[in-house]
Amino acid sequence: MTTRKSVPIGPAGSGAVAAALLLFSSSAVAFDLSLPRVGDTPLEGVANINITAGVGIRMEDRSSDLVGKGNLNSKICGRRADGKTQFQGCQGLFRTQVFPAEHLVAQPGQFSSNADDGNWNYAKGDLTQAPLKITPDLTLTWGNWGLFARGLFFQDFVNDDFIEYHPNRYTSENLDRVGNISTPGMEVFDLPLPTTTSGVRNDSRPCPADRNPGGGPCGLVFGPGGVVRNKRTDDETLRQIGSDFQLLDLNLFGTVPLWGEHELSVKIGRQTVNWGESTALFFDSINSVNPINANNFFRAGTVLEESFTPAGMAYASVNVAEGLTLEGFYQYEWEGAEAPAPGSFYSTADLGTNNAGDFLALGFGQVPEDPERIARLLDNPLSGLTGTSGAIKREPDRKPPDGGQFGLALKVYADWLNDGTELGLYFTNTHARIPYLSFISAPEGCARDFRDHQGASNTLEFLLACPDIPQLHAAIRPNDPDGATDDATQFDKVRFLLDYPEDIRMFGLSFNTTLGDFSVQGEVAYRPDAPMQVDSEDLAFAAFAPASGLCHLPEANCSGSGQLSLNDLVNLRNALPAGAPQLAAIDQLIQLGSIGVPFNLGVDRNGNQTAYPGSDFVIDAQGTPGSFHDTIDLLVGHAPGGGRLFPSFIVPYRGYTLGKNPANAYVRGWEYFDSYQFNLGGTYVSGASEGLSRAIAADQIVWLFESGATWVPGLPALDQLQLEAPGTFLHASAGADGSGSDRSRQACSTNLACSWGPDGMRFNPHQQDLDMFPDKLSWGYVLIAQVKYESVLPGISLQPVIVWKHDVGGTAPGVAGNFIEGRKIADVLMEIRYKSQLSFNAGYTWITGGGSANLLRDRDQARFFIKYAF
Repeated sequence: MTTRKSVPIGPAGSGAVAAALLLFSSSAVAFDLSLPRVGDTPLEGVANINITAGVGIRMEDRSSDLVGKGNLNSKICGRRADGKTQFQGCQGLFRTQVFPAEHLVAQPGQFSSNADDGNWNYAKGDLTQAPLKITPDLTLTWGNWGLFARGLFFQDFVNDDFIEYHPNRYTSENLDRVGNISTPGMEVFDLPLPTTTSGVRNDSRPCPADRNPGGGPCGLVFGPGGVVRNKRTDDETLRQIGSDFQLLDLNLFGTVPLWGEHELSVKIGRQTVNWGESTALFFDSINSVNPINANNFFRAGTVLEESFTPAGMAYASVNVAEGLTLEGFYQYEWEGAEAPAPGSFYSTADLGTNNAGDFLALGFGQVPEDPERIARLLDNPLSGLTGTSGAIKREPDRKPPDGGQFGLALKVYADWLNDGTELGLYFTNTHARIPYLSFISAPEGCARDFRDHQGASNTLEFLLACPDIPQLHAAIRPNDPDGATDDATQFDKVRFLLDYPEDIRMFGLSFNTTLGDFSVQGEVAYRPDAPMQVDSEDLAFAAFAPASGLCHLPEANCSGSGQLSLNDLVNLRNALPAGAPQLAAIDQLIQLGSIGVPFNLGVDRNGNQTAYPGSDFVIDAQGTPGSFHDTIDLLVGHAPGGGRLFPSFIVPYRGYTLGKNPANAYVRGWEYFDSYQFNLGGTYVSGASEGLSRAIAADQIVWLFESGATWVPGLPALDQLQLEAPGTFLHASAGADGSGSDRSRQACSTNLACSWGPDGMRFNPHQQDLDMFPDKLSWGYVLIAQVKYESVLPGISLQPVIVWKHDVGGTAPGVAGNFIEGRKIADVLMEIRYKSQLSFNAGYTWITGGGSANLLRDRDQARFFIKYAF
């Protein structure tokens, strides 16, 4: 199953470039207010209003490998041209039925349909945004006290009235128009008998009359969806990128005299606290008190102070002694980061923060979107055992409490060090700003909830445990999938949520000084037991496993598969009570056996019927059987245990037996590891008569260089646990196509019944490229140049800003880390300013490198905006 990757906040690479540009944004023009005196002290006021209007334009074609496979081709895992079963949802039913996985792997596209809405919504040349933004602020002062208020209103004329595009989706409006028609002879069992329902999915939704003009048995099974164009209606998404008023700052500030010449500075209310020395590489830096608002961040014409969300807190600063300052805050209002809204241009997840988006599609990019979870049954023989849809539901976000967040900073000016160096020591205790993806595991399937929760160990026990699965329910009530009360997999009963760890501690050290004409600054931020997102596919595997059986454990004593005989079926029939719903299906199989049709019947690569051997695990290339049976025969194929289907790593990492983690239980999305964030940078200002400034006739060039690194020394080995990284949409265990299937711990986790070589019953179609998971050490740099040309014409100045970011080595953990190995981002912005009030701006962002991990490498964008300040 491919989820999508926590929720990217940024993403960090583009965020670093944008932050660098915002550092050099023009300031507003202030104007004084004429206010009456209050007592003997004058009340003074200063107001600013900034108006910005702009557009963004997509400049690059959509890359086919950055959109879901099924969204490129809705019939990717479907039927033959004549309507007969072929690829069966790209899921094998037997160990040697490998071609469905091989077919899926060979098709173009991404192994997720949960990460591409933003890519589909905007084609090359489309407007990606067209915001009008008004940002007023007001400062009132009365003696030593004052009030500061700042707000932001925006209206995006592209995104507020937007028609979304979904190339492969089920809706209540198109449900009878999509999917496949199943009529006699379409399915695996094409019986040469006078049974009118032979070879028909009569356990599924009835066919609409106009799609079944001949009448007779017919079922509608859901493979391909339909193209859906719908108006954007999600209230939270519209608030984030459509239209909104945001109250940013609202605080009281002042000074209180202490002893001698010492003063206590205080500020109470919504505000930002900026600590540390990082500028562009700010994720996981010391400067993490206030969360990033990515939607503000990427809005054309934004300024830096709009990009960090103020929060309610009390802040104080006191000059304890000469050159020694103590600062502190207590935060009484928690604010979380705001990820790019689902479906917005820079989004790489189809769900967002603050409950934006409410479902995830199952599968590995091949399953259509089903936000209402109404497409039942799926066009896969396994759906005879389960009425699952192809999507899981989101639970409300679990937000942390407001209180319990505080910080201290001690800043020392050391005049004895390098002729003057400012040193800073920091401590904060805060709750997570960035969300983590967690799950609620499935309830036990009907076969697992048998033998005191040990699971069915043979076909008879399965039939006794699951008498009303869709396939058996159809014997009593055809075409009534919603009426089936038993479910062998419970896939869409899994739920997911975003939540926020509490009490994250940070210890920081910073410095800034000068070396000749260079300003040099640096910092290190250490977080003991920092929460880090576990790979979401592994969490999903842990969530699915409790529904499945335990045949992967020797003590389950499962019967094995591939040896079912006609006599076995007769004995099964005789063991069932008269009138049992299972009898109809068994009688049909007995009829098959009596005329010589082999059991274990399935389809081959070409959609033709063939018999498959047993599917118990093997331990080498010669097919040597394992030491115990780990499968059972079912009506539609063979069934292994949950550990073989979903060999999760987080389950044994947390001390559980694989497949035995609790059902209906919270699966926490993170583990704790110590982390270090390093930052070292420098600034140089070149005057008009110096070097390059003189060569290009510039009045000034400001150079900023910043390098950084993320170090997680305790990162576990990949065969123990995988943390999240961008683009890892497959599981780290062996693939059904045989990739990585050497029976190592990496291939199997702790599954004893792990099969050597290809195994069509694995849920994971292909092993994830292990090099894409996070590294212990990752690093990169940012280089910025701001060139100033003052008064090139009367009142007109030019200011180009060039930013280059390169992630040189390693990938940082999570989806909001600073580094993705090989990623490169360049941005150029030209400002033409008239006096200090009006400016015209044009920019271009170029994103490349990083391979499959760089989910934005096809989203180059040009932007144009006008600013007016008064």
